[in-house]
Amino acid sequence: MKAAVIDRFGGPEEIYYTDIEKPVPGPDEVLVRNVYIGVGKPDYIMRSGICPFLEAKPPKLVVGNECAGIVEAVGSDVKGIEPGMQVCVNSGLGYGAYAEYIAVPQKFVTVFPDEFPLKYAPGFLNYMVAYALLNEIGRGTDGKSIYIYGAAGGVGTAVIQTALLQGIEVIASASSQEKCDYIKSLGAQCVFNHKEQDAKEVIMDYTRGRGVDLIFDQLVGRRFASQFEYLADFGMIVIYNWLDGSPELDQLDTIIKQSSHASAVRSFSFHIYDDKPERLAKIRKICMDRIISGEIKPHFYMDLPLSEARKAHELMDGLQIMGKLILHVEE
Repeated sequence: MKAAVIDRFGGPEEIYYTDIEKPVPGPDEVLVRNVYIGVGKPDYIMRSGICPFLEAKPPKLVVGNECAGIVEAVGSDVKGIEPGMQVCVNSGLGYGAYAEYIAVPQKFVTVFPDEFPLKYAPGFLNYMVAYALLNEIGRGTDGKSIYIYGAAGGVGTAVIQTALLQGIEVIASASSQEKCDYIKSLGAQCVFNHKEQDAKEVIMDYTRGRGVDLIFDQLVGRRFASQFEYLADFGMIVIYNWLDGSPELDQLDTIIKQSSHASAVRSFSFHIYDDKPERLAKIRKICMDRIISGEIKPHFYMDLPLSEARKAHELMDGLQIMGKLILHVEE
């Protein structure tokens, strides 16, 4: 079968399209014939070699964390999943999705009803993440407003749509006018270019000095502590990626000094749900129902053939994606 693989960790140039052996499902595994494949930050983290959960190593390591398709076969111990069903795979393994077929343990497979558009499935996890960020991880704040930096990507789009559906005010930023226009088109109430405007100045002016209740931070790094300056009382910063690395250790002093504002920091990984199937099932059903009903409609940036996986990563690394980028398996 065809697959997009890497022989060593690094940039998009390490990805190449080649033939590898088609997997055979084990007793507890499901073999899926892929139709659509999602491209996202977890793939960047895996490709770069900085994923802390990645157990497999190159060479010929198949890139990709999420895909959707039709069940081809199931192992002898699999229950409730049959050939012909349309499913989504969020591998949890961090690899294996950029291929014509994937075999994964049943726990990583979600069955979708026929009325669910299969093309929406690869980005479905973004909406589950968004729901979790807003309703579970962000609990303990007043929850009236959020700020999300770099909001034009797949997760950012999902967070904006979900927040607005729930009546939460959205402040969002991006790195270009094109991306800002895209975010505005989603309905965000306050949008600015963080390369041209100061976040503190914009947010404090817009909120009339109150600050924002929830900040979703995918970068962290050296700028992390500065965000406390525009966080409301009882507010929280939620870290859901570490793309710029860890904050400096002395920033802990800044956090402690915020005690009079009851500020909080929480670090989030979706792996928190790995051993919480009932909680995960609840989130899955809510998000699935919202998409089937049309309350939320995923946004796509581009649909490329699997053979152009390297180009997809070049677009991702170049910060050009707005909404969700997907790959499709050629006939």
